[in-house]
Amino acid sequence: MSACGVARSPAPLSADDPDGSLVDEVVARITATAALAARVPDLVAMHTAHLDALEAAPPVPGAAPLPQLRRSEQQLQRFLADAAMAAESGGLARLLASMSAAVTQHLVVL
Repeated sequence: MSACGVARSPAPLSADDPDGSLVDEVVARITATAALAARVPDLVAMHTAHLDALEAAPPVPGAAPLPQLRRSEQQLQRFLADAAMAAESGGLARLLASMSAAVTQHLVVL
């Protein structure tokens, strides 16, 4: 189980995986957003859990002004929702939708 309570989907095993490039983009976007979140430890923990669920390296958090962080988190939330719709794998789609919902919950308090 991931920190979001969704069964872990394994990372892509080969270049033939139809979701491989989507997972790569998700990892890149989460990592980039996490790099702005050092001032909000709960966001860093959430992004770390999401990357762990995707079997990716943990983020290296940095700090950004709160308005920039909020914009980045909003963009990530929308991207994750869209990515969930684009995923070929049902398990990956559920995982990405769960991640989008988690980001939404954190945006309420930003």
